[in-house]
Amino acid sequence: MKHFTFIFLLIICSSCHQKKEIIDDNVIIDRIEYLYKLKSLISQNLWQGFNNKEFDLPLIYYTDSMCYITNPTERFINKFNPTFIFENQNIKIYKANRIDSTLFHMHVSVSFDSTEYNYRLPLMLCSNTEITNKLIPDVPSTEVWATMIIHEYFHGFQFRHTKFLDFFEQNIGVSADTLKNIYSKNKWFRESVDKENEMLLSALASKDRIETSTLINTFFEIRKERRNKTKEKLGFKIKPIEEIYETMEGTARYVEYSLYELLPTLKPDTKLLYSDTLYHSNSYFKDFSFDNAKWLYKTGYTTYYYAIGFNMLRLMDKLEIDYKSSLFEEKVSLEQIMRDNTMKNTP
Repeated sequence: MKHFTFIFLLIICSSCHQKKEIIDDNVIIDRIEYLYKLKSLISQNLWQGFNNKEFDLPLIYYTDSMCYITNPTERFINKFNPTFIFENQNIKIYKANRIDSTLFHMHVSVSFDSTEYNYRLPLMLCSNTEITNKLIPDVPSTEVWATMIIHEYFHGFQFRHTKFLDFFEQNIGVSADTLKNIYSKNKWFRESVDKENEMLLSALASKDRIETSTLINTFFEIRKERRNKTKEKLGFKIKPIEEIYETMEGTARYVEYSLYELLPTLKPDTKLLYSDTLYHSNSYFKDFSFDNAKWLYKTGYTTYYYAIGFNMLRLMDKLEIDYKSSLFEEKVSLEQIMRDNTMKNTP
């Protein structure tokens, strides 16, 4: 059976003892509606189609003792028999006992086993704000929690595109953890990747068209040499694996970061102001500094393919390259689009 989970942040603590919770369905419904408002915001301001129904996926929201399932499939309903509790024009919400015992969820899961209820259909799983805040103190509020969920939702959006899902299934013989281990354990690999990222950052900073083009060419030359060396020393072709994870994580980070910029410009959410004590009216984002957030764009501060994918997107934005209309379906990787649009005269 092939079953994949794409994790933004996963903590498992099997021995935690918690007080019996008091569940308020209203605050949960308000939070779920808020998430759909953010999806709409991204679709309107950043990535058209993100909120389209054909790209939607079920959301499973976990409390200590219950699951709240938004827009479940018939297969899910038949398997878990949840109780319907709420509906508006965009969503239907059901309620059920927890469907697993894992303490913390913040990820998208998809199976390639035809007997599973999420066969080739991604599911978004998230723990509520209270559990997330308890386990990850750096997530102090509902709106910060929501940016994590939108990051993961975007993975679901990716997998709702058949061509990208097929590309992933065909090439996922090497895991994301393998890439991390290669980077951490091989100095030559790490130095090359870091240099590649510096070429992207320099191209982003350059105001000269010719210099920018030269830096991009150098990026691809260094990258090609490293990949050839990886094949020679480690015995496998790394290109499609990097293309998958740079595309997946770079775009999800790009969308998540966009909320850091958008949320401070919005009025506070009226419903959450009254129902949710963990909603802080976007105060967290008001003093956010991109330059200080090196985990966004520096390979030494984050998993390398997150930073490189994120910087590819920023560079294509600078060069006014249209990638959003073709990515995931016509083209399956960021690198493919950037290469096609910046190296047309290069063999």
